[in-house]
This record gives sequence, C-alpha cells and structure tokens, in this order.
Amino acid sequence: MSTLRALTLCLLGLLISTTAWAELTAEPIDVRARLEAIAGRDFDGADQVVVLDRTNIDVEPSGLSHIVNQRVVQVLTESGAANASFQRLDYDPTTQSITVKRVVVYRADGSSEVQDLERIEDVIAPAHAIYWGARMLGLDLPRLHPGDAVEIETYRKGFQIAYLANETEIDGGRPMFPARTFGDAEDESRFIPPMRGHYYDIVLFQETSPLVEKSYTLRTPRATPVQYEVYNGEVKAAQTFDADHFTYRFELRDVPAAKHEWRSTGLSDYAPKVVLATVDGWEAKSRWFHDANTAQFETTPEITARVEELIDGLKTDQERISAINHWVAQNIRYCGFSLGAKEGYTLHPGELIYRERAGVCKDIAGMSITMLRAAGYTVYPAMTMAGSRVEYTPADQFNHCVVALKNDDGSYKMLDPTWVPYSRYDWSRSEGEQHYVVGSPQGEDLSIIRRYSAEENGVVMKIDAKIDKNGTLRGKLSLDPSGNSDTRLRRAVGSNPKDRVEPNLRAWLATLGPAADLVKYEFGKAEDWSRPMTLEVEFVVPDYATVGRRTLTYRPVGSRLVMANYARLFGYTGRNLARERTTPALIWANGQVALTEKIELPKGFEANAPAGDVVAGNAESAGLCDFTWKAGGRTLTFAGRLVAADRTISPEGWPDYRDAMSRFEKVGATPIVVWKKGGRS
Repeated sequence: MSTLRALTLCLLGLLISTTAWAELTAEPIDVRARLEAIAGRDFDGADQVVVLDRTNIDVEPSGLSHIVNQRVVQVLTESGAANASFQRLDYDPTTQSITVKRVVVYRADGSSEVQDLERIEDVIAPAHAIYWGARMLGLDLPRLHPGDAVEIETYRKGFQIAYLANETEIDGGRPMFPARTFGDAEDESRFIPPMRGHYYDIVLFQETSPLVEKSYTLRTPRATPVQYEVYNGEVKAAQTFDADHFTYRFELRDVPAAKHEWRSTGLSDYAPKVVLATVDGWEAKSRWFHDANTAQFETTPEITARVEELIDGLKTDQERISAINHWVAQNIRYCGFSLGAKEGYTLHPGELIYRERAGVCKDIAGMSITMLRAAGYTVYPAMTMAGSRVEYTPADQFNHCVVALKNDDGSYKMLDPTWVPYSRYDWSRSEGEQHYVVGSPQGEDLSIIRRYSAEENGVVMKIDAKIDKNGTLRGKLSLDPSGNSDTRLRRAVGSNPKDRVEPNLRAWLATLGPAADLVKYEFGKAEDWSRPMTLEVEFVVPDYATVGRRTLTYRPVGSRLVMANYARLFGYTGRNLARERTTPALIWANGQVALTEKIELPKGFEANAPAGDVVAGNAESAGLCDFTWKAGGRTLTFAGRLVAADRTISPEGWPDYRDAMSRFEKVGATPIVVWKKGGRS
C-alpha cells in the first residue's frame, strides 16, 4: 500500500445535527419487509446475503464529506452465522471519524434485538509493515442462527478513497438511542481531503456474497459537478440538480456473489463499478501531487557524499542511475511508522529516510528521488496501481508510489526501488502494463508501462542426464533466466538466510524422488547487477528408472521440476486448473521456459521417441506448450517451450492457457518406455 490510496484506509464519522442527519437519511426502510420479500430464494449455497447496502453522501464546498450508510446482512448457514457474530469497522482517526448509530439483530422468528452500543470496543487495528495508527471498532453480537439478519447504521465524516464498505439507516418505527462516536475532534480541518474542494470514489456493485440491492447517492455543490463512468457491466444511473446542488444516484439489484477462482484479479477489474471524480483530468491530479511534495527532496552533505561515492568512476547515465536506485532498494527496508500529519499522501524528507533507513514505498521512492536530484537529474514522484488497472476517470485509483526520471526528450524512465531489491532491473518486470501518473509541475496524463514479452521473463533450462543399468539418474541442470525469472532466482539466494538456500534446493530435487541427492551447486552472484543470475546443479536420484530384462521405464525430468516451481521461477504454472472460469487470472509476469532435456540410456537400450509432438494451447491467445521428441542412438531429447503469453489471462483465453499447462504437466506424469535392442521381437 502507499501514497493516496494506502493512507485513506476507509471509514469515517462524527456527531451530526438532527437537521443534517435528516437531510442525509433517505426514506425509512422496513427491514422486516425486505427480509420477508427474499424468504425462500435460492442464493446458490452462499453463507450470507447482503439484503441492502444503501449509502447517502453529502459533500461540502471544502470537499469534506458526510456519509450515511445502512447495511443489512442475512446469514444463511451456521458458518455464515459464526462469521457475522463479530462485526468489525476500520477507520483512520487522523482523517476520519465514525459514529455507529444503530445495530439491530432481526431474528428468524420475527423478534428483534437492539444492541447496546456501549459494548463496542475501539482498538488499534492489526497491522503488518505499515504502522500508521489505524483503528477498528469491534462488536460481539449474540449468537446468530441461519435466517437471522444484522442491520448496522453508521455516519462517517472525513476524506476517504477506494471502496465504501458502509453500513446504515434507521427503522422508521423504532426510537432513537444514543450513538457512539469514534475519532472525533473539534478541529474539522483534518477531515478535509488533500485536494481541497474535490471528491472522488470507486464504488463496487458486487461482493463475495450475493447482493439483493445496493444504492449510492452523492450530492455535491452546484459549483462542483462530478464526472463518472460505469465499468464492467451495467449500473442504473441518474442525475438531477436544483439551484444549489447536483445529485447523482446509482443502483443495482440482484447481483450474484463474485466467484473466487485461482489467481483472480482484484474485484475492481471485473465487478460492476462506478468511478467518479470532481477533478477535471489527470493533469490536475498530477500537478497537485507535485505541489504536495515540492519540499521533500532537499539533499544534505551526508546524502550528497554518499551519492558521489556511488557514482564515482561510472561512465554512463544508466550506470549512475542504476547504482543509486539499487543502493536505495538494498538499504531502505520496508517498514512504515506514522511520522505526523499528511502521512499517507506526502513523501517524507530524504534526510529523515536516510537517517531511519526505513519507510513505505513513498518513502523509498522519495529517497531515490532525493539522491538522483543530488546527482543532477530531473526526477519526480509518480503514483501507480500495482495489481489492477486504472480507469481513465481521474479518481484516485493508486496503491503504490514510484520514481519518474525525465529524459532529455521529455519522456520518462520509470524506476521502482521498492520492488527491485535483488533485481538487475530498475523497474520490476512484474509491473508490466501498469498505469501511472507522474507528479510534475506542468501536469501529466495517465500513462502505462509497456508490455513485456514472455521471452523477456523467460528461463533457459538445460538438463543433461544419464540412467545407469541400476536405474540411477545422474545429471546436470542449468538455469539461465531473464527478467522476472532472474529476479526470482536472485532472491532465492539474496533474500533467504544462507542456511535455507541448500535445503530449498534439496526440497526441489526431492520432487524427482525422496532419495534424490544434491551433489553440488553454484549460483551466480546475487548482488552483481551487471550480469544475469545463473544456477548449475549436479544431482543423483537412485531408482529413478525401472530397468527390466527388456524394457526401461522413466518419467521426464524437466516437466516435474518446472511444475514444482522452485523459487517461484515459473510462477505462471498451475496444477489441476479448472476447465472454465468467469474472472480474469493475474499471474503478474508472463514468461516462458525453454527446456532442453537429454537423457542417455544404459548400454543395450535403444532410444525411441514417443509418437507425435507435444502441442497444446496458442501463444497468441494465452498459453502454449510446444515440444518435440528426438531419438538418436541411446539419447532421447525432449525440447521446446512452455509459454504464458500475458500477465492477465482473460476468461476467453483461459482454455488455451489451461490446455498448455495441463499438457505440459501430463508429460512429467506419463512414463516413457524404451526397449533393449531387439527386445521387441
């Protein structure tokens, strides 16, 4: 997580006047009638169903937003009841407050129980690597049973981003009771968003549970119109206005649960959604990001001295840039502590990060920017989204911060020190086809990283082995990777404790047999960025082949090792893949393995190639398995390539991808039978 999106962790609230509350609260909803209306419906085995999710938002001229939400969830199974018995609401007290107005349990027998809000606990939220003081509200409910429902009503205040997982509303016939407010403060300035006067959101209309009805209503000042677009399906949309306001309403009903599949992309890439923003274009967002961070990159004598030391004797700009970027990648650990106001959307000063040697992506990027500027380069911070696409509507859709170095021709060279520890590259090959916006004084449009080819992330794998008369396999294996595969292999050495490197190799070879032995191995130098990483291994596998009087049976080696996926080198492979899928699959980096496997048979046996080539899939679609067998004397050679063509596999391309992976896996599972000379007669 990072920059704009990482900080606004979602969820707001505070006290609100009776008048304002009435304006935000739409007509009361009869929850019991909603539950009766869906009685007996089939929700395809789901544990729970979202009966209603209704959000009403009012935005002030300053950009400060008031959010009222009503959410009703009915549990359908014992598992769903257990999960819903604890309710959790997260919020960031530095930019948001939340008021829980109401929690009601509706029993299947027709009774209802208003919950005591004094039992809500406000505690520090669990955190890992980023410790910015996020908090959570927790409430234990009485035991729930299938058919029961939970209604939660909240009011939130502050700026937020990403997904609005809200809860709200009031049953018309029930008396009000004291609400509980968290994260409140007299000074409301901290609730005004960093782009003062603006509002933006990404609203998803699908969840991991079935959704009966979701509505989202936004009211903005007449001077602040909203541009929006609907993606990934249809959402009912309407716009009205009066003398003072624009009002936008979006609604969708009867949405099935989002299907969880192997390596599904983020929900925002395929769920129906509305992306909306009051800012007029990416150029404005770019200028704001630049202006918010103008004073963060001043060098110091100590930093300048380090830069001069790093680039001393280097002849080219590329060498100097890479030396600085890699020093930052290797020396600034990923660990974020809150260091004051504006934590999530400003980069900390280079002097601070250099001293602490720690920070999140925005700080690691800022350290690189500070040092590159000290070396005389024109460099800016940039916002990007790792793992999902960014739509052209200029809402904040980012979760990561990187570096943009301006070339003489006005173009940018993108650097990402956060993602390249133990990597030859200045930009990770797992970040191909990734959108970004550079924060520059003149303003930049939305851009995208180029597509990397499968070959650029490939591995050349060679196996030369012999089978002796007792069935023992003795062989040599070499790996020559590039791109993302080079990084993976390099990290197998550099990022692992030394006492784990050899055991990990042994575990990989054990794929071939429990008695497999690692004779010796040699890696390239993990911190030598000037040349590719390599691995050479010698191994022995007793009883690998079954040797009879007339036949010898063994299974190909390379396919089994590739599918075992040592060091995630072949992160695009998968086993037992479903025949069909409905969501895109994200494998992060496409790639290929170019495999040559030569097996020399014992004396007296004659190599004979299995009938036909091994072909499946389509490289132009999503995946390809293309191998040939060749026999000569006592040597049987299996050679070709397994290709994953794209980092994101569409449902339409899935059959080709699945066929390629399944066919290649089958090669390693299918015994090869060879005969002694004259043994067939």
